[in-house]
Amino acid sequence: MKIVQTRLRRFSPASLLAAAASNQATLALLASLALGVVIYYRVSFADRLWFVVVPASLLILNFLLALVTRNILKNNWPLMIFHFALVALVLLLVAGQMTYFRGTLELAQNEVFSGKLENVSQGPWHRFGLGQTRFANLGFQIRYNKGIKRDTTRNQVAVMSVDGGRQLVEIGDHVPLIIGHYRFYTSHNKGYAPVFEWRPAGSPDVVTGSIHLPAFPVHEFRQALEWRIPRSDIRLWTLLKIEDELLPEDRAFEFRLPRQHRVVIRFLEKRYELEPGDEISLPEGALRYQGLSTWMGYKVDYDWTRPWLLATALVGLAALFLHYLRKFSLVGSSLVAEAGNSIASLPQMPRS
Repeated sequence: MKIVQTRLRRFSPASLLAAAASNQATLALLASLALGVVIYYRVSFADRLWFVVVPASLLILNFLLALVTRNILKNNWPLMIFHFALVALVLLLVAGQMTYFRGTLELAQNEVFSGKLENVSQGPWHRFGLGQTRFANLGFQIRYNKGIKRDTTRNQVAVMSVDGGRQLVEIGDHVPLIIGHYRFYTSHNKGYAPVFEWRPAGSPDVVTGSIHLPAFPVHEFRQALEWRIPRSDIRLWTLLKIEDELLPEDRAFEFRLPRQHRVVIRFLEKRYELEPGDEISLPEGALRYQGLSTWMGYKVDYDWTRPWLLATALVGLAALFLHYLRKFSLVGSSLVAEAGNSIASLPQMPRS
């Protein structure tokens, strides 16, 4: 009886590097990256980005190891540049997701942005840089085509500099106000803003502010809002009563203030109808209706990687174009050479 002695196969550093740089590892990491992308967009929890970061990082390491250990792409510099561009794209996409910022805000006409935003979404590495930014909404113009189809928005803003200067800028839905890498765009949200003056009883302070009624014209018949007077416990229900025709039958119009309107206020069992300049007495002070203004909604977007993504993509496409140009040139040259050899090998016709 013959006894065969077997040994357990030991893994050496060289074999581990070969396995990490293999095509099988590449396919497994591509599958895990695809699964991570699905998880990122389908599941909502705080640390889901790591399902994309980890396989993407390992895939980059796999490519670099293959480049070193297997000498792939050694004599093909355009294809090497293309692969490095793909690596750079992955790194930029991950960096963009880690540092992005999005938010919204609303400003009444002549109101100054104070740095406060709503509906904020941001990456874990983002450092907020709008604390000292100040600009004022000077008003807007919007034309609607038939069927309430919104045309171009033209919004004038005044940007305040640190030294007290003002710069006038016109922005819109596709023309942003750019501050650093932050971009402010106008949104479809805009409407009317009644302006009030509140004088608390027994206090010399006067508080002036506006309330932002629901967006117009999408909420044409819901121009009402319940709100609380600042520095008090009084809650009021306010309705804008428009007394002239703003929307024609074909629904083509230009956004404007109504020529005639009233503001209806309900407090407890009492009902008031106010025109600009009217004042009512409440338990904690006096409320004066100053007039009607407008408000505009803005979207804020931050992504410093966009120009780099575009430049990297263009470099990658150019390298891929050069790769295929060289490939087809070589194929064409070989075909021409083969054709020449074939012609040369043909039997010569005897001369008469």
